[in-house]
Amino acid sequence: MQIKFPPKFRFGIADADLQVIGEDNTRKYENSTPTMWSYFAKNSGKCYKNQTSGTGVDRYHRWREDIEIMKKMGIKHYRTSVSMSRVLKKNGEVNSQAIEWYTQYFKALKTAGITIYATLYHWELPQYLNAQGGWTNRKNIEYLEKHAKAVAQNLGEFIEEYFILNEPWVSSILSYYFGVHAPGEKNLKGALLAAHNLLLSLGLAYKALSSLGKNIKISTVFNSEPAYAYSTDPKDVLAAKYADGYFNRWFMDPMFLGKYPSDMVKLYENNMPKISQEDMKLIKVGSKLYSFGLNYYCGQLVKYSEKSDLKFEKIIKKGSLTNDLGWPIFLPPLYQEGLYDMLRQVYHSYKDYGLRRIYITENGMAQKTPWDGKSKIISDERRIHYLREHIRQVYKAITRGIPVEGYFAWTLMDNYEWAEGYRPESCFGLIHVERKTMKRVWKKSALWYKQLINTYVLQE
Repeated sequence: MQIKFPPKFRFGIADADLQVIGEDNTRKYENSTPTMWSYFAKNSGKCYKNQTSGTGVDRYHRWREDIEIMKKMGIKHYRTSVSMSRVLKKNGEVNSQAIEWYTQYFKALKTAGITIYATLYHWELPQYLNAQGGWTNRKNIEYLEKHAKAVAQNLGEFIEEYFILNEPWVSSILSYYFGVHAPGEKNLKGALLAAHNLLLSLGLAYKALSSLGKNIKISTVFNSEPAYAYSTDPKDVLAAKYADGYFNRWFMDPMFLGKYPSDMVKLYENNMPKISQEDMKLIKVGSKLYSFGLNYYCGQLVKYSEKSDLKFEKIIKKGSLTNDLGWPIFLPPLYQEGLYDMLRQVYHSYKDYGLRRIYITENGMAQKTPWDGKSKIISDERRIHYLREHIRQVYKAITRGIPVEGYFAWTLMDNYEWAEGYRPESCFGLIHVERKTMKRVWKKSALWYKQLINTYVLQE
């Protein structure tokens, strides 16, 4: 059976500046501001082998080669980020050397017929701002506003659409409560404050960008995980509601509804930050966004836990399909279509509050795919299966009237996977990068995706 996507559907690819550029390069050639990730990786003990973003995939020097790879794959839509640690100097001035590099790169992409979707914050916070409290410091939200203006004013001619934030759940809850990502703190109160400030920065950046012209396309990207109860026990059902609340509704409700979900406010109680009506008015930009980007990797199976602040714990059933990082990608019979379920939930929750169109801005499979040093193509059948099944769910959503207009695979190349460093099991790329030589080697998934994006036909 064949599935034919609409001719205007956007198949693309996504990555992030800090994961690919090689921060050692930007420090050396642009005198860029050190990121909090370079500090965290070296000093926290929480990153795989203390590996840093210093080398990335050396996009700084190899960008011409990488554009040629995109052209061979038929890529026409490319989401990447513009790093605030590069664009702005510590004194607030624009770094002309960084702008020069981005201009050269973006101009070449545009010449190649590749449309650019720019993320304005993909976790590249300068370390000096992190030392001042990072996202728990309300003063720092103005930095994103300045960055957004600088990007639009200096690079706007190349950018089709702006995504203000990438995954605020990660840069608040995962980073300030679970301590997995930079800055590695473990404080629920601080995490909720960081989340609120990130949403405020979204509102401020939206206001700044929209003031530059009425035709500018402004969007944002949140990560999403559907929650499924481990059993029909009422406590497990409640746990699933809390899991959905803390991961999805806590960020989406303020943006579309102008308020935090009441059940979660009650659960968090004394950990809640101070919130004003003016704050919520600033955050409520959902109806004004051109699109809403959803990143999706897996769902979560949960059961009630009295010990947890969040009143649930994640369960991975034996025999479940997982990626090589242990994330449960399919859990039949509990869930087989997590992405479709998430799209349906988001659309029906917010369609009456201004949600216009949705992109899947990240979706991909972590799989260890070593290269033997000889083969021209690396086999990664599990990744192809993952991508095919999730793209099929996107098509199902479209046929059910959900306005999904794009899909961006994560990611073009194996790169720096944050706290996982360059761990082989954390490779999401369609292109393998040999760490010692930086040689690019195609995987079967790259050829499979090439066929899809050039034919719009998904083979079942």
